Amino acid sequence: MEVAKTRAGESESFAEWESLLSESYVPLMADPGDGGAFHGRIERTSQPGFDLSTISSGAQRIRRTPRGIAKTDGEYLLVSIPTEGSGLLHQDDRVASVRPGDMVFYDTSRPYRWDLGGPWAQVVVQTPLEVLRRQLGSGFSALPTAVTVTADSAGGVVAGFFRDLARIQQSAPGHATVLAESGVKLLASAVRLASGEIPTGEPAQALSREQVLAFMRTRCADPSLTIDDIARACLVSRRTLYRLFGDVEDGLSAVLRRMRVECARTLLVRYPGRATATIAIASGFASERHFFRAFRSETGMTPGEFRMMATSALPI
Repeated sequence: MEVAKTRAGESESFAEWESLLSESYVPLMADPGDGGAFHGRIERTSQPGFDLSTISSGAQRIRRTPRGIAKTDGEYLLVSIPTEGSGLLHQDDRVASVRPGDMVFYDTSRPYRWDLGGPWAQVVVQTPLEVLRRQLGSGFSALPTAVTVTADSAGGVVAGFFRDLARIQQSAPGHATVLAESGVKLLASAVRLASGEIPTGEPAQALSREQVLAFMRTRCADPSLTIDDIARACLVSRRTLYRLFGDVEDGLSAVLRRMRVECARTLLVRYPGRATATIAIASGFASERHFFRAFRSETGMTPGEFRMMATSALPI
């Protein structure tokens, strides 16, 4: 993972941040907004078929100009998913207003402009257009640039996937790499949906799988949740569920167990004085014994050992 950050006083040059933006994405121009002392931070990592980054900063205007386009080798689709603040994206005579949870696409081969009030933060996905076009097929031409994909839409599931991927990258980069294998397929699905089309083939399967996972994340702490419950809520058959997760060892039950263990890991650190039996119930496990067995299987340590290690690593 690459981490870069800059700070500049109100009267200092904005060139350092502009250079950092250009190195991290494509050649860009940036102008500071109002708000006093400026700061910016970018964390970036490469995944199969795309780069994933988190960016945070103060108010500014970011511009992609014809001059910058002429300096670029290759063309990219950029996808922004705000996590803090709001902004306006201008491209192709359209203006998209985006807020936390939304998603928007823009094409680096044509000019665009971001108007961002600060402070703001985004998860950004960058994929070569040639990679995306291979997934979309030769019959797909116009990209839905500067069109807001809202959090409550079908495409919003894809935005949630990349937000979670950026979070997981911080704590479990190996796990993030495995999850990222479906990233480009999910992007292709979201692009088709934003264009008013219905995804087919592998992108459709990737989207269906992520919709199931999104539902499971919201309900994994319910100990009564069953495979049949998941199938009914996601409007698919049990057979379809098993097919979607056929590449996972031990299938969907293993996915649910891992989600519950991840929930328990969070609670163990957040509530250091809470009994493990209480943590087990709050994480969706039917019994403390089942919790201990699953936790050790997934992490290689007991809940108590994990809590001791995690809390000792926290800053004083």
